[in-house]
This record gives sequence, C-alpha cells and structure tokens, in this order.
Amino acid sequence: MNTTQKLMLAYFNYVYNPVYDFTTGQLSRYHHLQKRCVGKLDLKDRDRILCVGVGTGNEILHIFRRNRNADIVGIDYSHAALNRASRKVLALRKEIQLLLMDARHLRFPAGSFDKVLCIHLMDFVQENEKVTGEIFRVLKDGGQFVITYPSDKEGLRLAVNLLSDSLRHGNSGKHRVRALLKSLAQMLVGIVYLPLLFRPKRRSYSRSELEVMLAQSTTGDCQIEEDTVYQDFIVYGEK
Repeated sequence: MNTTQKLMLAYFNYVYNPVYDFTTGQLSRYHHLQKRCVGKLDLKDRDRILCVGVGTGNEILHIFRRNRNADIVGIDYSHAALNRASRKVLALRKEIQLLLMDARHLRFPAGSFDKVLCIHLMDFVQENEKVTGEIFRVLKDGGQFVITYPSDKEGLRLAVNLLSDSLRHGNSGKHRVRALLKSLAQMLVGIVYLPLLFRPKRRSYSRSELEVMLAQSTTGDCQIEEDTVYQDFIVYGEK
C-alpha cells in the first residue's frame, strides 16, 4: 500500500465513515438509489448474497426488508464502516458475515454467490475493471448482479442535484423549510467529503464504455439504467 492509499484509508476510517450515516445516509435520494438497486434482485430464501463495498451497512437493511432469510456476506476495506454495519445487523438480531477485504482481490472461490450487489463503490476505486472481473468470477452462472458506475465526475453539480431533489420531494410550508434546513445541514457537514474531489484518477463512464467492459466479463444479459440525480449508471442482469 503506497502513501496515498494509506492516507485515503485513514480518511475513510476516521472521517468519512463516522459521519456517513448523518450526512449522505440521510438523503432521500440515497435511500431511493439503494432501494432501486436491491429491487433489481429476485431474492429467494437462503440466497447467498455478496455486498461488495458494504460500507456502513444500509443496503443490508434494504435486503432484509425484502427477504429476512437472505444469507448475506458483506466486505469492505474500512474497519470503521464494518463496525457500524455490525451494530446495525446486531440491532436486527440477524447474523451475517462482515469481512475486511479488498474488492480487487475477493477471497472467495469462483461461483460462490447467487447474487452480488455493489452500490457506489466504483467511485472510490481506480481499478474498476479488476473489481468488475472479480464480481463476475465469484458469481454463479445464472446468478444475478447489480453494480453502479459513475456517469459523471463528482463535484458541485452532484451536490446541487441532491439538494434540488430533496426540496422537490419535500412537503409545502413549514415542512419544506424544515427539509431545506436539514438538507443544508447535511451539505455543511458534507464538507468532510471535500478530500474525495482531489483523489487521483477518478473515472466516469459512458453507456457505450460500460457495454464494452461488461462484454469482457460476462456473456449474460445486462441492462443499463441511469440515475441522473445521483449521476450513476445502474447495471443489472444475469451472468
């Protein structure tokens, strides 16, 4: 691990993840994106599901709302994120595996999982092609996947989109004012996210670029949708 990687890991452990649930985790569009992605999976009892870049575990809550009998394995590079995810799972009185692991080197045999979910991770890794290849390697033939990829570079436009969306879906009168104040507070706390704007080699994709990359990893059926507010492509289908 080089110096830049060490600094970024320290940032995620001690700054980003400790405040995530009080900032981004409160945005309605964030919940909408996660619910939309989980909804692409046909969850059956005892399906073994891998959450790549599980973060603080919010997607786990969406999965269990859909099927309480899912068998979930979550991996992340940040011990702070996994600690927060563990507390959420404990509150649900469920047991899942949460493992400290690099998404570029998944320590699972080929074909280990029925489903793979990877939400908003590709914004934070440089070797997206390698992570994508690992996801398809550990997914069973015929297994389902949902992966998001950035469709635009993060920055002021993303913040404006999220704030506008929060206001557009708020109620009228004092409730709208309350929603505005809450969103502004989240954006102010979100100043801690500024270092992400300066990380090296951030990557965004066009639809055609994604089609080419996916064709190298799977011959299965793939669909691509775009969340224009969150500036993400949602790629889903079967291996």
